[in-house]
Amino acid sequence: MKFTVCDRVRIFGLIALCVAALAAGTSVHAQSPGPAFPNKPIRVVVPFPAGGAIDSFVRTIGPELERQLGQTIVVFNKPGGGSQIAASDVLLSPADGHTIFVGQIGDFTVNPLLYKNINYIPARDFEPVTMLVRAPQVMLANAGGKINSVKSLKETMASPGGLVTYGSFGPGTAPHLLGHILSKQASGAKFTHVPYKGFPPAMQALMSQEVDLLFDAVPGTLNMMKAGKVVPLAVAGTQRNSHLPDVPTTAEIGFPALVMDFWIGAVVKKGTPAAIVNKLSDALQRSVASPENLKRFSDSGYIRVATTPTEFESSIRSETERIKPVIVETGVVID
Repeated sequence: MKFTVCDRVRIFGLIALCVAALAAGTSVHAQSPGPAFPNKPIRVVVPFPAGGAIDSFVRTIGPELERQLGQTIVVFNKPGGGSQIAASDVLLSPADGHTIFVGQIGDFTVNPLLYKNINYIPARDFEPVTMLVRAPQVMLANAGGKINSVKSLKETMASPGGLVTYGSFGPGTAPHLLGHILSKQASGAKFTHVPYKGFPPAMQALMSQEVDLLFDAVPGTLNMMKAGKVVPLAVAGTQRNSHLPDVPTTAEIGFPALVMDFWIGAVVKKGTPAAIVNKLSDALQRSVASPENLKRFSDSGYIRVATTPTEFESSIRSETERIKPVIVETGVVID
């Protein structure tokens, strides 16, 4: 068969088109992002028992988060070991965004400084997703105790023979660190730290006057303050709290260094693609901001915080640097 020049041009043109099509197909295939995210249920790992503040928070936003992501949300409670059990679960999971770690300030800033042989380092092992809510700590006293006002607190702190006892939920917890910071301001009195195993026994100790002071976040004790069961002396924040408009800040009563918030945030395993991290951040923020959830959290004493992954990372870093010298001063180290 003989081909004319025109035939040959047409044939070479067809071959060129086929090669180009194959190359385009190969290129598209190579750049394919894979299955859409999420493509299976989302596991949310909580480092505390069911019924606690973090667990309740996650279960509250769960239905809306399912709607935002189009997948079932399954909560796994993994308490113990200074949150290391929960962290291990996340670190053993794929870095694909289908496992989220939701914790609080101590999990991301205090524990890595407190535990001698901790199995996770937030900056090394996790991708920050977003901070979700926060609430200031409050200095609490017993109405019938020897310290039941700012005046009696300052008088006792200035007394050479004075003694101030303060409770906590254990060494290195926020009440312990805040009590230690306050003790540095005492010109006469001796401060004694009394650790308890969690919130219930620590609060019972305050109510029975076994200790003089206890710090806790607004959501945990708001109803008790409103009922007069405990007396709020000062808000350990930079501004007054809307639920406690008549309670001064610690700066207003002369203790500007006594500032610490309780906050809740989410992270995923290091190496999770940025697009997935951003999608989770947006979905979590929308879940908190739904009208029903936002009202529920606000009524409980939480303040919504919507941070980008980068902003959350910066916040964790700065908070860690601020807390580090306080922990060093206390001398607390947990094996």
